[in-house]
Order: sequence, then structure tokens, then C-alpha cells
Amino acid sequence: MSMETISCIEIDLSKCIREGLCFRICPWVFKWDEVRDCPTVADPSECIDCGHCIALCPEDAIMHRRMDMSNFPRINPDLEISSDQLMQLLRKRRSIRIFNAKRAVRRQTIERMLEAARYSPTGSNAQSLVHAIVMDRQVMDEIRDCCIQEIRKIVDHSGGSQGAEQEELGHYRTLLRAYDRGVDLLFFNAPGLIVTHAPKKPASPLVEDAALASFHMMLMAETLGLGTCYIGNLYLAASHNQRIRSLLNIPQDHDILMAFVFGYPGVRFRRLVDRKPPKVKWFLPTDMTARD
Repeated sequence: MSMETISCIEIDLSKCIREGLCFRICPWVFKWDEVRDCPTVADPSECIDCGHCIALCPEDAIMHRRMDMSNFPRINPDLEISSDQLMQLLRKRRSIRIFNAKRAVRRQTIERMLEAARYSPTGSNAQSLVHAIVMDRQVMDEIRDCCIQEIRKIVDHSGGSQGAEQEELGHYRTLLRAYDRGVDLLFFNAPGLIVTHAPKKPASPLVEDAALASFHMMLMAETLGLGTCYIGNLYLAASHNQRIRSLLNIPQDHDILMAFVFGYPGVRFRRLVDRKPPKVKWFLPTDMTARD
């Protein structure tokens, strides 16, 4: 067997048909050997383990030692969905604030959501996100109480705030009044909470990574009959409250990036909803008609 082996990547030249897709998709790692007329590994240190070269190779000639080669299944065309089906799924997802308290979420269902997050894109394929899953009612209630404590501090020290800040304070005051009456407008008595965090890295798109991963989970949750809702107030509170970080076992060198609650909805929506048309500025070739 003729094998080109450098570091983590191997090219089986007995299988390679010299189409050059690996070189075309990743010229940082691969180069074309003009003498042997075949691809070769030029700089494996540039490899970020994205798997593109393996997924593209028509003859399965590439092996990667850092990746699970059994986890590259063939794409099944029978599982493709139409654009109409995808559009309905996207439009059908609602932020759920009323949950079915009698229906528990199984661990296998949550693991299916996490599997969806596993395959979300991350900057430079860093895959550095960590997901804290909270299903313990007592822990969720304590996290909620810590959040309320921090929000109450913000309101108490608001002073002469104006404009948009005053509007946000109005939202906080409503939340506090509800809490004092025993109504949970923070977690909405949801049975579960997912908090995503990651090691702090300068100039790294961690927030975007977490947003994409959480939305992957939310879309998967939709297919599993679950409802979800982003909880933006948790980041604000957790940045000032060490007890929240302790309850979630979040290291000090990690940033809390995204959080949402989940559970089976206590209501059923029957219609898709309207939204404003997208604001678009077209930059088109001269042979096409541009429009604002």
C-alpha cells in the first residue's frame, strides 16, 4: 500500500484518484505534488480538524488520527427536507413561557438536543463550548433567586436613568413585582435550563458560537415537541454573582455566553406569525435590476 503519512493525516495513494478536492478545499494543509502528480500533506499544523477533506474525498482515501473515522456516515438523500418544511420549522418556533408542569423531559431527549449542538459551527472549529444542564428544581430556584437579587440591586441603584435604560428598568420592576407575588417571570417555572459557557479567549467569536449552538438545540427541541425561551437576564446577573457560577460549576476563566429554558409547552400555537420584511440593500451585477 502506498501511503502518504505526516502527523495526524494520511492519504492512501492506492485509493486516491488525483481529483484534488482535498487540495482545493484546504490549500493550507494540502498541496499538489507536481512530480508524483498527486496531493500531499504540506502543513498538518494548519489542520483544525474540520473534516472537510474526509467528507469530500470520493474514494475514502484520507484518514485522520484525531477524528473518529467511524463517525463520517454517508449523507442520506432520503432524509433531506424541503425549503418549505424548513421554513415552517423556523417560523413555527416560538418563545415558550407556559410549560406543562406534569410532563417530565427525559435525559435521552436532552442528549438529542446536545447532539444537535455538537454539529453547530464554531470559529476556527474551536469546539470549546461547555453546556451546563440543570434539571434540579431546587438548583434552578436558587439560580433564579440569585438573578433576582442582582436585578433588585440594579433597580435600587438606578438613580436618574433615562431613555432606553429607564425602559429596561421598567421591565426589571415588573419582573420583581411578579417575583414578590410568587410569579416566576424569569424562568417561567420551566423544568430545565441550559447555560453555555467557554474559556475566555481574546478576538474569538464565542458569543456567536454559543448563539449558533443554542439555536441548533432549539430547532432540535422543536422537532422533539419541546418549547424553549432565551433567558438574557441570566448573563447580566451571573457576571456579578459568584453563587450562580458556583451552582453551575463554571470556572472563573470561563464566560457565560448563552442560556435558555426548555420543557414541554403548556399551550399549542395554531398559526405561524407575521414579521416585518427584511431590511436589505442589494449590490447586484449591472445586468440585474437593483432595488432598495
